Amino acid sequence: MDGPARKKTQFKKGHTPWNKGITLSDEHGSPQLQSVTAQRVVRMNADEFHLVTKSSPSSETIATPDCEGTSKSLRLLRPITGTTASKSKPTTHSEHKEGMRIIDSKRMVEVWNTAFTCHSKASPGCNQPEINILKEVKWGLCWKVTLQCVKCQFTAPEHKLYDEVKTDKPGPNAATTNVGLAVGLQDTPVGNTRARLLMANMDIPPPCRSSMQRTSYRVSRAVTELNNRDMAEKVELLKDINSRRGNKRDEINIAMDGRYNSVTITSRKKPGQNASQAIGLACETMTDRKFIISACFQNKLCWTGAWLRNKGLKVTCPGGHPDCTADLPPFAPLSEYEMGKHIGTDLGLQGVLIRYVTTDGDSRSSAGVNSALKLLHPLWNVHRLADPTHVAQSQFRKCYKAQFSAGMFHASTREKKREVQKVFSQDMKARCSLILKELMKLHAGDMNNVKKNLPKVLESTLSRYAGDCGMCFRHSVVCSGRITNNWWHRSLFLGTHRITDLNMDENDKVLVMELLKIKLSLSAVEQMKLYTDTQKCEATNRSLSVSLPKNVNYPRTMIGRASSTIHRINNGPGTSTIAKCQHTGVELSARVRHSLHQMDKETEYHKRYVKRPQVCKNQLLQYGNKIAEHLKYRESHAHEQTDNQRGLLSNHTQRADNPSDHSYAQ
Repeated sequence: MDGPARKKTQFKKGHTPWNKGITLSDEHGSPQLQSVTAQRVVRMNADEFHLVTKSSPSSETIATPDCEGTSKSLRLLRPITGTTASKSKPTTHSEHKEGMRIIDSKRMVEVWNTAFTCHSKASPGCNQPEINILKEVKWGLCWKVTLQCVKCQFTAPEHKLYDEVKTDKPGPNAATTNVGLAVGLQDTPVGNTRARLLMANMDIPPPCRSSMQRTSYRVSRAVTELNNRDMAEKVELLKDINSRRGNKRDEINIAMDGRYNSVTITSRKKPGQNASQAIGLACETMTDRKFIISACFQNKLCWTGAWLRNKGLKVTCPGGHPDCTADLPPFAPLSEYEMGKHIGTDLGLQGVLIRYVTTDGDSRSSAGVNSALKLLHPLWNVHRLADPTHVAQSQFRKCYKAQFSAGMFHASTREKKREVQKVFSQDMKARCSLILKELMKLHAGDMNNVKKNLPKVLESTLSRYAGDCGMCFRHSVVCSGRITNNWWHRSLFLGTHRITDLNMDENDKVLVMELLKIKLSLSAVEQMKLYTDTQKCEATNRSLSVSLPKNVNYPRTMIGRASSTIHRINNGPGTSTIAKCQHTGVELSARVRHSLHQMDKETEYHKRYVKRPQVCKNQLLQYGNKIAEHLKYRESHAHEQTDNQRGLLSNHTQRADNPSDHSYAQ
């Protein structure tokens, strides 16, 4: 009885898919040679070589096609024979099983128990088995092992010594250890290259760099998604806080600042800005936690685009090719105005209105927020507030560069006068900051009463610097006017440097009054009426410098690393790590969770500790002691000549006994 007709297939005899259907040909005309070479053109051992040469003794080379269909000659290696084979060292697997391994302890116990159970069933006559590792397969940082009994040669099935991240995608699943490593590296300045070197130093076989890069990119996108969702939850939390306080639910005040991946703005080597990446942050000023509720990222780096252009392809960034990581052209300027506009749009679409934006003096972020919100609410206005810390820094710089009279400071040389002027600038900055702080505390933040008492405070401060302490008792909030308890002795800078008076003329008094008005005038206090600052943004920028060092570029994972840092600052290191691991499919053990909760407690304790009044006082005393010790050292070593002198490389200062010294300076 004839069976059913065989279904025709597209694969024909002699068909070579890699050669586009062209049958291999050989000038010697050997069909067996064609068959063997068609099936085994890459992997050919000595036995196959003898098989081919036996069927075709006249052939010296075998023609094989490459990926383009072009036939090339395959060179065959000579078999090891004679004394060479006897001297060669036999291949063993013991060398590959040395070193440290990262394994799951629970999985390891299961592997050995399974191996012993299967061995007892398959080889009941082997009473004392000797189990050894037959084969290891590396999977990133993790391993798959195959066990074998040395006595009876029983081989257990392959087992995985790691847990997997469960996904619905086809193909093998990622190991939780590999994903957890990528999550952890985002909060450190260590990249994949240095991480591999670190593992090699610990005698751990490092994973493949390309697989680490792919895992890092996937984790970066997942952490970015998690952080965006977390910041949106923080916005809803602020709305609920406003409702409980009786304020308008949708009005939030924020502080903004930007960070660039460069120390300098311009460069001497390349045109335009030196920075290629920028991060804009917006943190709320309604609570003590000061959550970061929005962020903007600008990136001009794209590794894929640069690689394609070096290959001769004409592609443009951003968006000129798949997987482009840049969102700005290479020579487009990084703009805080555009970052503020992006943040304003982001918060506006979440139903939030920004009333006050606190920024530093050179930022246009508030204008960008105002421009974005006006598109959604045309009658809304955003007001900018000044940061007291940046205003104080500006006051110090202007006072240090001011041209006072020659006899104002008691010093014998120009260098000593500059040093005394620096001390006076530091004292003015500290005194104005303390005055404003005490006034806000005295009047409970009532700006009307603060402005009412401000002119008398200014006048008493100027009189105190001029040598008259008559107004200090009634109008100064930081000086009692007494002989032993006055500002000259209380000041950390004037008292430590033993400066007790200033010889001020009328021009100096006018100049000092203008410098005091930088922070204590009515207009300046109006700009600082909420007494909010950008210190949380500055602290976040310092944390970003850990995960995103300015001397290292992360074109693909920059957003993920920044998002990981923001999420850690908003939620604490322990809670953030648990959330990021759960979001990426990594389940942490109970012992690790306990350690992470302890890290959160330590972090919160440190925040409360540094704010204690006694701790702040001790820090000021230590700072004053350091200044006093420095002055004492300089006085005791004043007669010694330092190595740092001007003109050491000039011609007239070269040593006579060695005229060839520094010949390049001639």
